[in-house]
Amino acid sequence: FDIAFAILFCAGVLVEILADIQKALWVKRGRKGDFCTDGVWAVSRHPNYFGEIFQWWCLFAFSYSSSNNGYADPLWWVGILSPLFTMQILLTMEPTGLCNAEGKNLKRYYDKCPERYSKYRENTSILIPMIGYKYVPMFLKRTIFFDFEKYEYKPKSDGSVKNDGLES
Repeated sequence: FDIAFAILFCAGVLVEILADIQKALWVKRGRKGDFCTDGVWAVSRHPNYFGEIFQWWCLFAFSYSSSNNGYADPLWWVGILSPLFTMQILLTMEPTGLCNAEGKNLKRYYDKCPERYSKYRENTSILIPMIGYKYVPMFLKRTIFFDFEKYEYKPKSDGSVKNDGLES
């Protein structure tokens, strides 16, 4: 299993690097299309975050072979804190990660190209790169795919933005 998890770890690194390079090239070319849909951005709205989280889960799984008692090794279980901490930061912390990239910060897309961006959101996974996301039932999107309601853009009728109980 070590080789498999090493390969998967490298795949996570590759996804993160590709996402960053593709986004940088898109910005350098003048941000054509208002939002990035190049490469891995066509199958994930945040492939760089996926790559980061995936790497830490692969390292946790990879460390199993070095544990003394397998599942009974308490030190191996302590290792789960690293991917969970990474997910905590990228999925729930307001100043960074998805909370910063989604929600009220999507206003710029809904102001410039509301139909196109709505379609992109409906058809593209928030995190896990995949094709056919539009066919995934909402209850799965809201659970195992991490597309939580708090990441939705919710304009109020008076023009201000409501996001997870916060107004701006």
